[in-house]
Amino acid sequence: MAVAFEDAWQFWLPAWQRLGAPLTAMAKAYPATSTWRSTRTLVYNIAPHDCSDLLYQRYKEDTENYIKSTVLPPLMEMQGELLLRELVDTWRKHKRIVKFQAKTFGYLDRYYIVRRSLPSLRIVSLASFQDMVFNKIKSRVTATVIGMIDDERDGKCIDRDLLKNVLDVFVQIGHSIDYYGSRVIEDFEQMFFKGTRNYYSRKAQTWNMEYSDHDYMLKVEECLQKEKERVEHYMHSSTVPKLMEVVRSVLITRHAELKEEMSGGLEEKQLN
Repeated sequence: MAVAFEDAWQFWLPAWQRLGAPLTAMAKAYPATSTWRSTRTLVYNIAPHDCSDLLYQRYKEDTENYIKSTVLPPLMEMQGELLLRELVDTWRKHKRIVKFQAKTFGYLDRYYIVRRSLPSLRIVSLASFQDMVFNKIKSRVTATVIGMIDDERDGKCIDRDLLKNVLDVFVQIGHSIDYYGSRVIEDFEQMFFKGTRNYYSRKAQTWNMEYSDHDYMLKVEECLQKEKERVEHYMHSSTVPKLMEVVRSVLITRHAELKEEMSGGLEEKQLN
């Protein structure tokens, strides 16, 4: 049966390779209908004959090998907005691959995986992408996203559609993998809120010198309104209220701290 399995897997590999080609080229087509039907039938025919374990393991191994050898290397060489665009494109194509795989290996999902209580093939593919691609580049992606948002806060024009698409990748990956995917969103928010605090802490120091208390509070309200209008274009809805609270808190708290420092400095001068 091992020989039959290897022969069957070699039949599947050309379809896998044709499906993976769009990750490094602009082609968008699935393998021919006849190809995926043939491979699906092949899986159905060999899986019941003590080959389900082999199929499931080989599926995981070849998915990981393909991602490691073909998908990841180009992304590791990229920076800035080019990296963001490539991530969005690669993620979309990976989702198409997952959809095709689910059709081809449906027998495993319906029978073998259910009986063994194993992660579905969809979860295996998405988790491999997260572990072997997304986690490798997310710090650079996050830094670029925060930099773009800061640029827009300073009045510069940015590609809002690109920003929205990238943040959608964070959300989709975070919501796709139940057992730890939610950390994707939490990790991003932690870094994003830290960057926001740093940005508005610097602004508070400048505005505190430029404006009276009354005008400073008007500036805070103006800033909050602009922040809300801006981020609603590309942030996930669950992030917006938390961001508003971060901005409000840092601007008001920092203003109070600076006023106290100035007051303490004046008192010290008077005592001297």
